[in-house]
Amino acid sequence: MPLYYYAGGTKHPLERVTDRVVLDARAAAHAGVTARVTEAAVHSRLPGGLQVVSTAGMADGALAALRSAGALQPVFRSGKTLVILLPEVRVELEPGQQDAVLAAVRAADVASEVTESTDARVSLRPVSGLGEDALRLANFICETAHPAAATARMLTVMARPMVRK
Repeated sequence: MPLYYYAGGTKHPLERVTDRVVLDARAAAHAGVTARVTEAAVHSRLPGGLQVVSTAGMADGALAALRSAGALQPVFRSGKTLVILLPEVRVELEPGQQDAVLAAVRAADVASEVTESTDARVSLRPVSGLGEDALRLANFICETAHPAAATARMLTVMARPMVRK
């Protein structure tokens, strides 16, 4: 099934990038697999100890160890921009939408925890800790409850512009 996200009420397709992943150095350290981190060629350093790294040259065992430790997230592309999905969903509400959104959360096939719930916003975290599950949950909420906005939290890495002299 093709992946997509909503922005401004419009679907935007996402394409999986197969030669890069996001490495969570903190999760790797917590799981005791930091030795595996040094095998990765870093393309971009991001906030929170995240790094976009190349899978080329990494042993299958290193990838498997980091993945099982919950230290890897996939990378996607939207146009020329790299998109990193984080395991959090933010839902912005208009008056009277909270009950419909919470009903959609309960009906979703992605198990999640509510981390914030106010009249204006609901924040969720997929139990799996996967950014892709956050995206699936956000899309389901958007398509069934129709809140003002529902999106997986994401980081974007834009191509560096050419400098003209």
